[in-house]
Amino acid sequence: MNVNMIEAAHVARRWSFRCLLFCIIAGMVSGCASAKLKQARRDFYNGNPSQASGVLLDSEDISSRDRLLYFMEKGLILHHSGNFQESIDTLLSASALMKDQEVISAGEQTGSLVTSERITSYKGEYAERLLVHTYLIMNYLMINDHEDALVEAKQALEVYDTYPDACRDDYFTRSLIAHCYEAVGDVNDAYIEYKKLAELMSDPTPVADKLCALGARLGFDDEVAIYEKYLSETERNPAGADAPAELIVFISQGRSPIKIPENIVLPPSIRFSFSTYKDRSGSFFPPTVRTSGLSGPADMIATDVGGVLKASLKERLAQIIAKETARVVAKESIAHNIDDPLLEILVRVVFFIMEEPDTRSWQTLPAYLAMVRIPLQPGSHHIMISGANGGGGTVSIPEFEITPGRQYYYYSVRNNSRLKSF
Repeated sequence: MNVNMIEAAHVARRWSFRCLLFCIIAGMVSGCASAKLKQARRDFYNGNPSQASGVLLDSEDISSRDRLLYFMEKGLILHHSGNFQESIDTLLSASALMKDQEVISAGEQTGSLVTSERITSYKGEYAERLLVHTYLIMNYLMINDHEDALVEAKQALEVYDTYPDACRDDYFTRSLIAHCYEAVGDVNDAYIEYKKLAELMSDPTPVADKLCALGARLGFDDEVAIYEKYLSETERNPAGADAPAELIVFISQGRSPIKIPENIVLPPSIRFSFSTYKDRSGSFFPPTVRTSGLSGPADMIATDVGGVLKASLKERLAQIIAKETARVVAKESIAHNIDDPLLEILVRVVFFIMEEPDTRSWQTLPAYLAMVRIPLQPGSHHIMISGANGGGGTVSIPEFEITPGRQYYYYSVRNNSRLKSF
């Protein structure tokens, strides 16, 4: 009997040491995002997007757990470098990976029950998954590929349908989706999306002209009468919604919030950890538009990206609490079944230290995204946008000529960089 008890104690001790070793190794391997990701982010925010994309030339040194972050960060950096096709290729890889990740790794989930969420593959917040498609849409529009932009718009709609509460306030992406339908001549679906947007926004004025123009083409006279109330006299004439051309300006402002750790400690050694978002930018600074040619009033639709990210994290709160509770119970069970008091203390200390929340996030995202629509008449135009970067500077779009026939112009602004596609 004594021999059996001694043998059982040895087995428990060996198992405990293995568990302890696993925890230490997992913690060392998981860590934070790789050094390359950190360097690329620094270069990007220092105004060197080309240098930042060079840092992320390949993914060989990126942990498989951070592969999605790699594609997200690189895709956005390439977008702001003006390398739209490369950005498309990279973000399509992100989109494909997100689909593959729907199959949960049992090994990762089991390991995370005694370590932390950092050892699992990063799957992205719901808003981040939506924004992958958002930037793909913008990239396709920038190279005048409306058909593929619409393909991504439909995938974005699926994300909206899957996570309606988390993503509902992303008006910018919703306006992109409506625009994609309109650009390919799908008047009915364009009207549907613009109407959804109008119903979500507290003030439908920015899309009232679209609803009136498209509604008139569809014969929705009663609904046109509703939205006409939001238009000025100037907006009701052909220089407004029915102008033969329209300049679309995409504006990014500020830095998205980042995740930081929060903890609740219950004596003697129980630690609950979770992440919250910390803001890095102030309020949105609405830009103003000046044109040298004949144009209608500009309309702007903006999204508080930080707000949508926070809503996404809040949406996951219940499952985060459930997983954290299960982790605490598992750790307590392991520690409680260790006969050696000193080893039990050591295991509890390691568990306590290892209890770190997953603070990974897509950090090159802006704090705000805005779409400015400027209806233009034929002729020469010189557009100036004040405060596009959230400060007092002015972005000047080089003079260009509008010719008869419906044409769309897309222009992307990030701080002082200017990218255009005609």
